[in-house]
Amino acid sequence: MSGPPPSADVAGVLSRTEQALDPGAPERGGAVTVLGYGEVSVALAVADLPGLVCKRMSGFADDDAAARYVDLLGGYLERLRNAGVTVVATEVVTVARAGRAPVVYLVQPRLAAESLGDHLLRAGDDTVLRSALASALGVVATLAGHPAADGSEVALDGQLSNWSFAFDPAAAPPVLIDVGTPFVRRDGRHAMDREVLLAPVPPGLRAWYRRKGLVEAYLDDYFVPRTVAVDLLGNFHKEGAPARLPLGLDVVNEWLGHTDLPGPRDPVSAAEVERYYRKDADLLALYLRLRRMDRFLRTRVLRRTYDYVLPGPVRR
Repeated sequence: MSGPPPSADVAGVLSRTEQALDPGAPERGGAVTVLGYGEVSVALAVADLPGLVCKRMSGFADDDAAARYVDLLGGYLERLRNAGVTVVATEVVTVARAGRAPVVYLVQPRLAAESLGDHLLRAGDDTVLRSALASALGVVATLAGHPAADGSEVALDGQLSNWSFAFDPAAAPPVLIDVGTPFVRRDGRHAMDREVLLAPVPPGLRAWYRRKGLVEAYLDDYFVPRTVAVDLLGNFHKEGAPARLPLGLDVVNEWLGHTDLPGPRDPVSAAEVERYYRKDADLLALYLRLRRMDRFLRTRVLRRTYDYVLPGPVRR
């Protein structure tokens, strides 16, 4: 279910934007501003679409691969909403490109920066942060271990930066804003096409990723509530707020006492969070170096196009 067709004005602007976009220098010319980076996506503010965030997804092999992703995403969003998850309004726009595979844009309203979870982590008082954490983890618990009648399960990435919160998080449910990866599992098999997630991996490493099942292992983690919580806490380090980790640990360990949570529920320690974060950060740093080498070889040596927008230096 791909949802309603995109509005013509948004689709037209994105088509023109894509034609002019240079992934190696996306902000050249001032038509777009980069707001954030993902592994297969980049969040852009487009000058001709004020008030919106346009999340560009690439890595599709062909039109059929993009259509399957759009259909899966539509079903994922419906499942989340039916489960009571508040999801930001998301318009899905497929942009065709002459002689190349399409890209898909997820277009969402640009929410106030002060409402985003990473801002609350750094600047919110203890009461607000505690409430935000509890509400986000509550949504994770709602989804965990409750398959649909057809045996399928859905999950999400609970990191605070993936949510928008009301001024008083206890007064309104959090709004999920990061939905680009549909975490859907059917009879233990992931519905997301792993080749889309493997597409940004340098070609020489893809066979190794497939053989080791690294994409499947990455997706599996989001169906284990405790691992989602450890990952959430690890981002306290990434966001420069390790001093708030004791508060986060208190909330998470209280939450892990929830008797309906599937999987391990032993308490999380600060040392475990540090180990998890450091391992993850080191792997991502290596991955980014390899992708930059791949981009150099493709664009400078082979004179080919490179379809991903990569960040500059990243503080970890």
